[in-house]
Amino acid sequence: MKRASVVIGIALVAAIAARVAEPAHQRQAHFSAALSCGVERWSIKTLQDRPRLLRARPTTAAKLVSLPRPVPFPPAGRLPLERRIFSVIASVTLDRTEADLDHHLVLRSGAQTMIAEAPSPLCTTGATAYRRRQMRDARNVARVCARARVVGVAFWDFFHGQTGVAPNAIELHPILGFACLSSKPPPPPPPNTLKGEPH
Repeated sequence: MKRASVVIGIALVAAIAARVAEPAHQRQAHFSAALSCGVERWSIKTLQDRPRLLRARPTTAAKLVSLPRPVPFPPAGRLPLERRIFSVIASVTLDRTEADLDHHLVLRSGAQTMIAEAPSPLCTTGATAYRRRQMRDARNVARVCARARVVGVAFWDFFHGQTGVAPNAIELHPILGFACLSSKPPPPPPPNTLKGEPH
C-alpha cells in the first residue's frame, strides 16, 4: 500500500512537471520565431499600426507596377496608397518561406511580375484580431497556381534582391485573401535571385 502511494505520488509530480514545462517550451518557440521576423517597415507590412483600410479594388499587376515609386524613400509612416486593398488576378509562379517567416509569392501577368507576402501569425501580434485572422487564413491557402485571385494591401518595399520584385518594388503585403481559380500548371517562376534576408 505504501509502495503504491509512492508510485502514484511520483507519477503525479511528473505529470505536473510536464504540464508546467509545456507552456515554457511553447513560449520559447514563439520567442525564437519572433526573433526571425522582419524589421523594415514591419508594423506597416503586418498591419500592426492598425490602419483604417479602404475596401478592395480590382486592378492588375501591370497597373500596380506602373505606379511611380515614392520619393524620398522610406516614408515616415504609411502612405495613402498603402491604405488601399487591391484584388489582382495573376499566375502565382513561386511560393516559398523566407528568412523573415513570410510566405513569398511571385505574381505574374504577361511579362510583369510582382511580389505578394503572407506573414507568419507569429509575426503579426499587435494587429487587430480580425486582420490577424484574415492574414492567417490567406496564408493557409496561398499556393502556386496558374490563375489566382490575390487580395492584399498595397505596400512599398525596399529593393534587396527579391525574386520577382516589381520595377517599382510595390507589393501586396500582407495578403488578406487568396483563391486559386485554375487547376492548370502555372508558368515557370522567374530566375532565382537572392533570398530575402529578414527585412
